[in-house]
Amino acid sequence: MTREVAHYQQFEAALSTIQPNFPPGILQSDPRYSNLYFNMSDGAEVRGPWNEGQSTQLREEWQCIREPIECIRETQGLQDMECEGTDRTEETVQQMDRQLREERSREINEAVPTGENQWSEY
Repeated sequence: MTREVAHYQQFEAALSTIQPNFPPGILQSDPRYSNLYFNMSDGAEVRGPWNEGQSTQLREEWQCIREPIECIRETQGLQDMECEGTDRTEETVQQMDRQLREERSREINEAVPTGENQWSEY
């Protein structure tokens, strides 16, 4: 899912000129990976708001990995990747997860009528 958060932010920035644009969602991700852009081109490098500057949702600085294979080898398949370009940490993400879980639980409990409930009457 974390890779999808990075892709989501890249696509959102690239599509920002198309209106109406899709609404942003609430996604939690691993801060080590949510701002990585892997240059998979064969020698060419294209930069734009989808891979440089700050990401649109998390306001993290994009980290452009120019040598993806080398990066994967050096970080043991990204397991040893260090957080860069972000203030988020594993601890702050866990705190945000707890807050979001409580908020969603409260919203659901407030929306569900008290007493016996059933989804169908047939």
